[in-house]
Amino acid sequence: IALHSLDAAQPHHSLLHTRDSINNLPLLTATMNSTNEGLPLHRAALANDLLTIQKLATQGNIDPNLEDANGITALIEASIAGHDEIVRYLITEAKCPAHPPTGSRHTPIRGAAVAGRVSTMKLLLELGADPNALSEERRTALMGACFLRSTVEGDHEQISKECVEVLLSDARTDPTIANSFGETALDLARVRGYEASARLVEDAVKNWKPQ
Repeated sequence: IALHSLDAAQPHHSLLHTRDSINNLPLLTATMNSTNEGLPLHRAALANDLLTIQKLATQGNIDPNLEDANGITALIEASIAGHDEIVRYLITEAKCPAHPPTGSRHTPIRGAAVAGRVSTMKLLLELGADPNALSEERRTALMGACFLRSTVEGDHEQISKECVEVLLSDARTDPTIANSFGETALDLARVRGYEASARLVEDAVKNWKPQ
């Protein structure tokens, strides 16, 4: 089950294509996916089952950083689901990096952002996540916050604003980064109609000074 379905009939290079594809992060909804068969840590993370997570992590025969076929780790599962206790445990006890190593296809911080998980984003940043970490197609957490997945419950504009505020409160967050299609977070906020988020990002762009 995709976080955003990929429409192969649409080009992926302009603001005119179906926007649900722009934040494609394969796998992860609140429903089990057959992709997770044989990945007990992923299943436990998705189910918010901390006891099983602890048991598996201490057995020593399971790699807590293992990616599934779509490049998703147990930490990313928990981040998108907003399971903060499991996110904290995986990072602090199971030694899963809050900022994944170079070559990772996806990042926990962007997963949390595109799912509108404000508290999870704060936790990830607190535990060392890089707000500018790039997922496939050079997608950042700020882009995810400006283009929430369609299934996020609640007022998308308000949730987006809160997510953007969390990211922009970190002085490292670069609002000028463009994805592989030349789209910035500001572009995506405008496409979605997130006016408050667009204003915040626009101001951040004007005031941005490269570190």
